[in-house]
Amino acid sequence: MESSSSTTLLQNAVGTIISGSAQVINTGRDVVLQGSPAPPPAGLPDLLRPVSNATHTRAGHVARCDPGTRLEVIAQIEQWLNGSGKRADICWLNGPAGYGNHISRLIPTLAHQISLSVPAAKPSLERALRNEPALLEPSVSLAHQFQKLIIDPTHSTTFKILSTVEAFSHFAKQKILVIDALDECDDKAEMVAFIDVLINVSSGKSHLPFRILLTSRVEEHIQKKFNDSGAQSVLYHLDLANYDACLDIQVYFQKEFSRIYDQNIRMMQRISKPWPSIKDLAVLLNQAGSSFAFATTLIQYVGGDPMPQKAMQQLLKSGADGLDPLYKQVLSSVSRTVHQILGTIMILEDNQSISFLGSLLYLQHDEVIHELLGVQSIIKIPGHDDQPIMLYHTSLRDFLTIKSRSEQYFIDPPPRHFHLAIHLLKRLAEYPSKDFFEGDVANYACFNWPHHILLGFEKQQLYVDETMMSSLETLIEVLLTFQGRTWYNTILTVRLSKKTRILNCVKDGKDLFQVSYCNS
Repeated sequence: MESSSSTTLLQNAVGTIISGSAQVINTGRDVVLQGSPAPPPAGLPDLLRPVSNATHTRAGHVARCDPGTRLEVIAQIEQWLNGSGKRADICWLNGPAGYGNHISRLIPTLAHQISLSVPAAKPSLERALRNEPALLEPSVSLAHQFQKLIIDPTHSTTFKILSTVEAFSHFAKQKILVIDALDECDDKAEMVAFIDVLINVSSGKSHLPFRILLTSRVEEHIQKKFNDSGAQSVLYHLDLANYDACLDIQVYFQKEFSRIYDQNIRMMQRISKPWPSIKDLAVLLNQAGSSFAFATTLIQYVGGDPMPQKAMQQLLKSGADGLDPLYKQVLSSVSRTVHQILGTIMILEDNQSISFLGSLLYLQHDEVIHELLGVQSIIKIPGHDDQPIMLYHTSLRDFLTIKSRSEQYFIDPPPRHFHLAIHLLKRLAEYPSKDFFEGDVANYACFNWPHHILLGFEKQQLYVDETMMSSLETLIEVLLTFQGRTWYNTILTVRLSKKTRILNCVKDGKDLFQVSYCNS
């Protein structure tokens, strides 16, 4: 009896290949092969799985300098590329916050871009992935990935194409690898490791056949790496804060307003050029200051209105509320967390940093930055986490704290002051028992909780919610009972005028407490 197994059926066959998911079916005399053909081998993009929207040619908005703007910065970058003397493979351009991606796909994405720019590198990349199937696994170090997917393919390919060191050097000047928003990558430890890889490669004997342009905020983990003595020999540092953007914004305004005028010619036919007038343009430039983010929002507001001239006149309107429509537009799409952060910023005694706000509100620093990005046209996000967050215009505080102007975006100061005082007292209650309160948040809480209570009373006209009063009373009692000595010791460390102010706030707050209870 014949076996029905495929081995028996085909044991005398010569040169037979069965691929794919074929099944061998014995129907008596004939052998029938059924199944799908084998899938084609995976291509390089399938193996690398690069981030799909990480190129400058991607669809949608791609940040770029408008013609005629940032000329000084561009000149400095060109000088870095073409300059003689010390070779710096890495240019670090730091400025305001931006948007970024995950570090885990960075090297595969760079490798994919290299394969597109230098097709001759593809075989080397494919060979590396074939020889090490686990090369892209998280367990493999970034240094090893960079060596196998970036350094080896580019060096071997470029030296085959270019016959001399001089040609290689010229080629390197023409190729720039741009990694934007380095600070937005989600894993800081891996980002530090990646910077280490770049520095080590650039300071080695064999240079990469391209330069590397990095952009980021001045976050501590990035700054520490670039401040290291080993990085200085390979680093060219540019700080956007050192370049005045006012003239660039003027060029940008003139171009964009001209575009808006031409696109709305029927509505603008009775408006003479130049539009806006030289006088009005000066007002708008003063409003924008050195902020491209604010300038862009202003252009979007005017250009998005079916009657641009009317929108323009609203912004130019004399008085404090001229920018109210712009503020409403910006705030219309922000989250509840942004309102919480803004409400805190508006009532804090001083301008505070991202680090301070994160610690105060129990938010990660990255969360604070992410939330504030939605309002970066009206809030100046500093380049460093320890620098203060600033308002571009003091009119924003007036707008947010006057209900008739801000409407649904209104931030009511009295309850905000009380809530902040409660929050500060809770932070002090959580503080471990020591001789002094230490740290920015603890010190602010120590010195300012009486001040915020007093401001709450003064603006609340002596009527306070009973639940809030009870919370304040309990927390003050807890502070004085368990942390009273620590609080008093810390107050003694400040100058006399500040100490007097704190104690006066306590006294006045106590009096208002009693009056409030009598009125309730």
